[in-house]
Amino acid sequence: MSKNILVLTLIGGGLIAGYSFYANMKKTTAELQVIPDASLHAVNWDGLIIRLDIVLKNPTKGSFSIKFPFIKLMYKNTLVGSSEVVNKDIEIPAFGQAKITKLMVTIPMISIFSVSTSILKAIQNKEQVKITATMLTTIDLGLVKVPFEESHEVILKK
Repeated sequence: MSKNILVLTLIGGGLIAGYSFYANMKKTTAELQVIPDASLHAVNWDGLIIRLDIVLKNPTKGSFSIKFPFIKLMYKNTLVGSSEVVNKDIEIPAFGQAKITKLMVTIPMISIFSVSTSILKAIQNKEQVKITATMLTTIDLGLVKVPFEESHEVILKK
């Protein structure tokens, strides 16, 4: 009888611990804040090169790591460029932040002539250029890896 009580207690404790971990994991992913900043880095024969700097904030008590983010840039609902895929982990401390700088995205010359001519015109006319930057990554919480996707509208700076 006492053996059954011990087994049931262990199973119950395991279920409570598992649920608690899952609840904390869901809360941690929901509270990761992404703050992107975009600027025109260069215009050359390859196309427009946009520099992105991203601040990742973790306002929770749990630290975790993420895979280096993959960035897609959209202009007027059209994909104009994306970053390279990098297999690197970024540590984000509890109640801290991490910064990714000089993430370069090239908008190819072909895209400039077909879809994004208005980007160059707007820049030349000193108008605001709004680009949607979508970050895709995986959050590693130790035992569990969770996909994370978030989009932000950023104003392209000179």
